[in-house]
Order: sequence, then structure tokens, then C-alpha cells
Amino acid sequence: MKRVLDKHLIRQMMKEKRLQMDRKTFSLYDQNIYNLVLQHPYVQNSKMIACYVSLPNEVDTLALIETFLKTKSVCVPRVEGTIMHFYQIDSLDELQVGHFHVLEPTTSRKVLSQDIDIMLVPMMAFDGRKYRVGYGKGYYDKYFASGYQGYKLGLAYAMQYVNEIAVDEYDYALDEIITERDILK
Repeated sequence: MKRVLDKHLIRQMMKEKRLQMDRKTFSLYDQNIYNLVLQHPYVQNSKMIACYVSLPNEVDTLALIETFLKTKSVCVPRVEGTIMHFYQIDSLDELQVGHFHVLEPTTSRKVLSQDIDIMLVPMMAFDGRKYRVGYGKGYYDKYFASGYQGYKLGLAYAMQYVNEIAVDEYDYALDEIITERDILK
């Protein structure tokens, strides 16, 4: 029988797992994920890519953002109150430390959700149904609920997989999740 885990417990488990991995292993995994993302047809065919700016022990997106900026329009999130908005950037130099020590855009070029073709989404954990556990504030699910219709591509390490996440009406499944091992469709 599968055990459905509480999100709070999942977050604790994943924080402990991440601390056990060394930076060299993360770097190897990040390179595999980087290659899979760049080969992804939705990424290749998009004009505007929304991408989170990674924290330590998350799938690294800084190299992805730099690569995207060469041929795509890129927007990154900024938390304003209890809502997350996306702002277009032209360089990583347009980022500064914001909420929760995350790099956020300093630009004022807000991007509307209907203008985003694909969004790269962070997570603490995921299950086989492509539901995710975030950091507990619900910013991405609120954004999805506000009318986002673009593609939702999660980035995670395979070790972040759990059997099943308890979900409610506020949770949104992703379209796909890329790990260093494969793509969950």
C-alpha cells in the first residue's frame, strides 16, 4: 500500500536529503538536466520563457537563463506581497536579493501570463502524477490559478521523487518534470 505523505513532512525529508548530497554530484545532475531542457521541443519553440532563479541545492537555472537570453525572451519571478509576478530581464545583472534570499528582477517590465509560452518550475518534491511540493507559500499554484495557460515544466533531482503527495483543490499538476535521469510525461 502506498503511503501518502503530508507536505510538511516531505519538505523536512527533502531538506535532509539535499544536505547529504555533495556539490559535485549536484553539478553533474545539473548538466544532465541542462541538456534535456535545451533539447525540449517546448523550450526550443518558445519565445518567452519564465524561469525561477535557483537557490543552493536546487536544480541550477543560472546557466539556463544565460543560454536562453541569447535567443529567447526571459522573465523571472518577483514576490510582491502574497503574489508572484514575472518581469523580463536581459541579463543576470538585473537581479538582486529579494524575498527569502532569492535573486529577483530589478526591472519594471512585467510580463503577462498569456505572454509566457513555458514556465520552468522549482520544487521540493514530486510524485508520479506530476504534482509538486513547493516551499509552502503557494506562489506558483496561485499563479497557475490566476489564468496561466502556458506549459508547466518542473525541474528536479530524481531523489526528490515521493510515492504520492496529498493534494487539494489549490494544487496544480505540471505538464512534465525533467530530472537528471529522465522526463516524466
